[in-house]
Amino acid sequence: DEAASSSSCRAAAGAADSIPSSQSPPNDRPSCITECRLIVLQITDVYTLEHLASFKTLVESTKRNNPGAKVVSVLTGDFLSPYLLSAIDQGKGMMHALNSIPLDYLTWGNHEADIKHATVCRHVRQFKGTAWLNSNMLDHEAMDAQQEYDIIALQSEDGSNSRKVGLVAVLSDDPKLY
Repeated sequence: DEAASSSSCRAAAGAADSIPSSQSPPNDRPSCITECRLIVLQITDVYTLEHLASFKTLVESTKRNNPGAKVVSVLTGDFLSPYLLSAIDQGKGMMHALNSIPLDYLTWGNHEADIKHATVCRHVRQFKGTAWLNSNMLDHEAMDAQQEYDIIALQSEDGSNSRKVGLVAVLSDDPKLY
């Protein structure tokens, strides 16, 4: 029975994978109760607020359409600057929008250093998601409101499988990388 169930799960997944992406939401496929599933929705370099509502809808629909899966949303830096509104509000509007998604994880990008450090520290402390990750700037002034890493524990719906996935966030000051 287990082999037949596993085989039918793979066949169903293959059928879902063959559906054109324009007809099916991202990551929307049949799941097996023995699977540990993690879906990561990641964005980066957000310079305007206009697409965040669509990202919020994507996060909500992915969670709704993937029962049994752990869905996390991540923004991997460059969101407080250089978007135009930040020249006026120093990232206040962006943080308000990000907290309304809700976004699970934030990480640093090189452009977060474009605004005043005290303002960035205030934004770190106002983040309402799971964690602002910072794995290599441990002496950061707002480290009390950040995590060095996070571990996501996954378990299959039937409890037969479990996995742990570690998340880290590393920023470099090497200008050749940017």
